[in-house]
Amino acid sequence: MKDIVLARRKHSGRLSAPKKVSLSFLAVIIIGAIVLSLPFSNKKEAASFLDNLFIATSAVCVTGLSPLTVVDQYNLFGQTVLIILVQIGGLGFLTFLYLFLFLARQRITLSRKLVFTEALNQNSLSMLPRLLKTIFIYTVSIETIGLIFFSMFFIPRLGALKGLYYGIWHSISAFCNAGFDLCGSTSLIAYNTNPIINFIVPFEIIMGGLGFIVVLDIHDKYIKEKRRSSSFSWRHLLGSFALHTKIVLMMTVSLVVIGTLLFFIMEFNNPATIGKMNLVDKIIVSFFQSVTTRTAGFSTVDMYSLNRITKILMCSLMFIGGSPASTAGGIKTVTFALVLLLMRTTYRGIEETTVFQRRIKKRTLVRAFSIFFLGLMLCIISSSIMLITEPKQDYLNILMEVFSAFGTVGLSASVTPALSIVGKCVDIILMYAGRIGPISLMILFTKRSHDKNTKEFKYPDEDVLVG
Repeated sequence: MKDIVLARRKHSGRLSAPKKVSLSFLAVIIIGAIVLSLPFSNKKEAASFLDNLFIATSAVCVTGLSPLTVVDQYNLFGQTVLIILVQIGGLGFLTFLYLFLFLARQRITLSRKLVFTEALNQNSLSMLPRLLKTIFIYTVSIETIGLIFFSMFFIPRLGALKGLYYGIWHSISAFCNAGFDLCGSTSLIAYNTNPIINFIVPFEIIMGGLGFIVVLDIHDKYIKEKRRSSSFSWRHLLGSFALHTKIVLMMTVSLVVIGTLLFFIMEFNNPATIGKMNLVDKIIVSFFQSVTTRTAGFSTVDMYSLNRITKILMCSLMFIGGSPASTAGGIKTVTFALVLLLMRTTYRGIEETTVFQRRIKKRTLVRAFSIFFLGLMLCIISSSIMLITEPKQDYLNILMEVFSAFGTVGLSASVTPALSIVGKCVDIILMYAGRIGPISLMILFTKRSHDKNTKEFKYPDEDVLVG
């Protein structure tokens, strides 16, 4: 931690780490938009630059919203550019840069390491090499598993070469929680009961949305438990996880189960979605939508045809999103958990916020509440603007569009293609804010970042009335 403080002091006059991370995403988006606008990226006449900027933002911010049909607009080169943007956006441009420098045996300065720690949401420089190695191996492993199963699905339908290409493409898109597909305007609706689609896609989404810190912690604790002289104990293994890992796993399982149950109940009799399916298929589709709604954006039912109460549920899940330091968006599961814990603390009238016999630091709680509040305010303001600029759209469909963009999800009730210029610009800002985080967005447009080493004046306390 001391080396990070020293680096901040030494380079305080330069761009802060959060700004460099935010601008790296912005640079990739602009370059991607320019390349996608070139004639040799398109099957037909290139779309407007705004549409290509929208697509590039959606790809880099791993969202999946699109004002046009990807497979109809872009040729092989354009589709390849798009999936590269997704892979860069999912792992982060700076992650790729660090890996390149590391493999090239280039010296990585302390200031660069500081930026990388910010990009990966870390407080320790010593963890960087091992964490980057974990990210690389884990990403290749999960995407390879996805490739194998997707190829088994696509090769019989499209032939060996095209089926393999589709397998690679959709495996990257699923792991990065992007939601883009090459199946046309109906997405995956035609395959809503296929076992490979309904289990491999959620598997990759969950694996990508857990967060690399969680993966590293599980791996380390599992190896440590296996090496113990006594017999292996799953209970001891779960108890040895870091607090962050415990919260992520608890929230992930809870949200998947609750989302599946509520979607199943709310859409049970809806003939336009799962009403005509048998019981098993209803459960499978409900599970798929519960997983994909929080962060990925793949769809096996028509979003426009959902019941109104279901759309509200999906807005809530999209707002929460995945876990920190992952390929997912939203305010993140840990943030939402801390807000709930803070509410419980207030309700009980106690001073300390605790979970799993550990105390949460107050500055962490304040940051969590700030992210929650800023994200909610951004969604409310954006919804208000869109209700003015898109008067022909139903307000619930507008809400879905806004929360989908902010949560970098990619589900839309047929709103995205019909958006006005202002509506598209709002979506672009929301996707960018959802990927880098609302606090990072604020830091990007402030003159100076807060220096943790700056001494602050302390004023006298005085109570005010609340509630």
